[in-house]
Amino acid sequence: MRAIDSVGIVLAGGKSSRMGRDKSFLSLKSQKFFLLESYNKLKFLCKNVRVSIREDQREEYSKHIQNEFLVSDSIPNLEGPLQGIFSSFLPFQNDPNIRNFLVLAVDIPYMRIKTLARLYTQKEISGSGVFYQTEEGIEPLCGLYSSDYLRFLFQEFEKGSLASISPQILIQKQNPILLEVPEDEKSSFINLNSPEDLNPRKS
Repeated sequence: MRAIDSVGIVLAGGKSSRMGRDKSFLSLKSQKFFLLESYNKLKFLCKNVRVSIREDQREEYSKHIQNEFLVSDSIPNLEGPLQGIFSSFLPFQNDPNIRNFLVLAVDIPYMRIKTLARLYTQKEISGSGVFYQTEEGIEPLCGLYSSDYLRFLFQEFEKGSLASISPQILIQKQNPILLEVPEDEKSSFINLNSPEDLNPRKS
C-alpha cells in the first residue's frame, strides 16, 4: 500500500556537467529513462511524487511527466540538492497529513524498491529522518526526511543561519536514524556522473 503521509521527490535539477548531457534521459540496458525509472520507483511507494527541475527543463520533462508533478527550483541564492528538496517541500509545508519526504536522486539508477521501502521500517522517525550509512558516509540523496526537520531547516535558511548547504552535513547534526546497507544491495548506491560510469558494471 502506498504511503499517503509521504511525498516522493525525484531530484533531477542538477546541471549534469560531468556527464555532458541531462542524466534524466539516459538509460541502462532494458530500462526506461533514469527519470521514469526513479519516478516509478517512488510512485510505487508514495501516493504523491514530485520531480524537482530547473525551469528551463520543464518543456522537455513535461513530455514524460505530467506538468502538475514537476516542481521548478524556486529558492533564490541556493544551489545543490537542497534547492530541489526545499522547492518540493514548500507546497506541502502546511499540510498536516504529510509527515515525510522520500528523496531519490535521478542518477542512482540501480536503486531497488526494497532498499527504498526499508527506510519506512522505523515506527517512529526522530531527528532528521531515516538514511543509509554507506562507505562514503550518510547517503543524503536516498533518504526519508521528516517534514518537521525540513521545516526547521528552511526556517534556518530563511534566517541565514544554515551552517552548510550540504544535506549530508546537516543530516548528521540532527541525530538521524541510520540503516546499514545489506551486502547484496550496495550496488544500489552507485552514482552515475560521467560517461565512463555508463559502462556495464563488472561482477
